[in-house]
Amino acid sequence: MTVAAAADRANTGARFSGVLSSSGYRGPAMADHELLMTLSATGDRLEPLPRDEVHRLGHWHEVFHCLVVAHRPSGLHAILQRRSRRKKAFPGLLDLSAAGHVLADETIADGIRELHEELGISPTFDELVELGTFRITDTDDAAEGINREIVHAFLLCDDRPLAAYSPDPSELDAVAEILLDDLLALFTEAAATAKVTELPIDGEPATFTVTAADLVPDIDEYWPTMLQSALQKMASA
Repeated sequence: MTVAAAADRANTGARFSGVLSSSGYRGPAMADHELLMTLSATGDRLEPLPRDEVHRLGHWHEVFHCLVVAHRPSGLHAILQRRSRRKKAFPGLLDLSAAGHVLADETIADGIRELHEELGISPTFDELVELGTFRITDTDDAAEGINREIVHAFLLCDDRPLAAYSPDPSELDAVAEILLDDLLALFTEAAATAKVTELPIDGEPATFTVTAADLVPDIDEYWPTMLQSALQKMASA
């Protein structure tokens, strides 16, 4: 799974037909045939295989995650995305700022393209702060199958308003923000609720209450561990 992309709001609504990365041009129809590097349980590189095969067989593989945090007058806010309702995995749920697979011929640093592909922003890799490496395992037969992911998680501090993002409508339905402490509480406190402000693509901003059920589910304590790491990094900055 992925707890479960240039640059001005004027471009919002322009559908991306594909992206150019170090691995070449990738259109949406190519996603299942992307080559991912399979890994051993200890992280040793094995062989490249098509993405659908990697998930069908349950091979370990690498993914890139980035949490964007913004300073607001009311405190630190996490930027979230609302996954497109057309996605196979967790359609319509709120998710991490940006995430995606690292392709077989890419480095972890190349994963920064996800921020451009999904949110329409273009930071440099040097602007990211490493949050850690995590392992996530789960099975979702309705989506991609068996997920064994080695997650490389990063933090980006970016204070731009929601209206300054240019999300890809094939990937996202909206961008949103939530107090970072409140987001953590959703995964650590029973029956917790939080206020989220959301800006849909081609829509008007709205504020409403959410629970943990409105977000991509937590697997292996990933959400709270990653968020606590982000809070620690922000406190020491």
